[in-house]
Amino acid sequence: MIPKNEIYFALFNKASENLAEAATLLCESFRYPEKAAEYSKAINDLEHKGDEIVTEISGQLEKTFVTPFDSEDIHELNSTIDSILDSVDSISERINLYNVKAIPKAAIELAQEITNSSKLLASLTGCLKKMHCDHKLTVEIKNSEQAADKIFRKAIAALFVNGADVLEVIKWKDIYEGLEDTVDFCHEAAIMIEGIILKHA
Repeated sequence: MIPKNEIYFALFNKASENLAEAATLLCESFRYPEKAAEYSKAINDLEHKGDEIVTEISGQLEKTFVTPFDSEDIHELNSTIDSILDSVDSISERINLYNVKAIPKAAIELAQEITNSSKLLASLTGCLKKMHCDHKLTVEIKNSEQAADKIFRKAIAALFVNGADVLEVIKWKDIYEGLEDTVDFCHEAAIMIEGIILKHA
């Protein structure tokens, strides 16, 4: 049995790994848009699994007097990881509902940055137990966020330059914004984890 004051580390590892799995499926789905419905269902299942982890962490906070780090930080990190997963699920659902037939290169590149950031975030979450931050991970997540910003700006500019159909512009602007926001959320979570570790160093 995991000691009560250490259960949070296991749960956050579980949550971040679940997120990375969903992000990987999102990226994969962009290469096979004809299977959007299947991927959307699989990602939604992981989102439900993530909700269960969120509930478990919140439940632990209600009944555990001693926590390994501030309860406010636990709550905030819990909510942030959940928000990232919700965003991944939302993007997948939009690809399916919009009946997308072809995925632009920029969208695939942004999805890859989400996968990269999510996997790095999972590794960074693993640093919480030792309360030792691997700064290479935070730098790589920042680099991924900056790369996503560049891809996003070029993609949005291309929508208008290429004279695409108005509905296509609206659709892809919405999807691009969701993708870029998700990478930003990963960076925010990384900063949060780094801050928690610095507080307890």
